[in-house]
Amino acid sequence: MADDFSDLPFGVERHGDEVIVDLSPLKMLDEAAVQQIRNPLLSLADEEAHSHLSLDLKGIEYITSSMLETLIQMHRKFKDGGGRLILRHLQPQVHEVFEVTKLHELFEIQEDNGG
Repeated sequence: MADDFSDLPFGVERHGDEVIVDLSPLKMLDEAAVQQIRNPLLSLADEEAHSHLSLDLKGIEYITSSMLETLIQMHRKFKDGGGRLILRHLQPQVHEVFEVTKLHELFEIQEDNGG
């Protein structure tokens, strides 16, 4: 079911109407990682498109164009479903990728300046 997150290759917690996905243990969202997490992320986006989903990218040091494509697909699902996709805790080098590609204008990005 939608609340059984135990088989996913990343951490997921529900807090009210918000689902928090913790991708930080992966460190690098390279092609191998994206192949592992793309379908589970898109399925989760389908199931939760009406709610709020936060992707915690705190420990991510590298992100590929394939991961950017996956995030864009997720964004569309949430936009169509009336929900929100929030990217949190981007490392400076990852944030720069979003700025260079102008994707920072598409995504809701929240920084945690406290820690």
